[in-house]
Amino acid sequence: MEKNSILKQTSKTVTDSSEQILTQLKNGFSKIGDIGTNTKNKFVDYVKDVFDVLPLIENVGFKTNRLIVGISVPPSIEIHFSRFKELNQEETEKLLELYSDRKMFKLIFKALKMSNEFQGKLSSDTLVFSETCIEISIPPKVSIKYLNKDISNLTKIETEFD
Repeated sequence: MEKNSILKQTSKTVTDSSEQILTQLKNGFSKIGDIGTNTKNKFVDYVKDVFDVLPLIENVGFKTNRLIVGISVPPSIEIHFSRFKELNQEETEKLLELYSDRKMFKLIFKALKMSNEFQGKLSSDTLVFSETCIEISIPPKVSIKYLNKDISNLTKIETEFD
């Protein structure tokens, strides 16, 4: 008798939890669908601004590996970068001055510089630095990504044979 009661109670708890999750998902999708035209247009302009500065970011030594646009509340833009060259202080200052009117450039470049400085202080015997990911959202987020050295070497070998 007691097992049946516990089983029924567990089943009810799981069912209630599932219904709660489904309700939250429906509410979340409803909020996304209710985003007004003005808000959508502002976000599209924001994404276009990011697209426009990516070639400038490449000038400072960072290649864009991928860009992910998160259509959510709040919306987000996730950009994955890898560094292919290091600039000296003079070159960095020149580019910051040249693009001083580009807010998005300064935002991304400063995040990449900070990430570079932080990443330079980290090391691992089994992991190798892979890329930096900047998520432009509320709140913004910078991630430093590492790969297992064995996986990294496999990827390089596979790339050489492609």
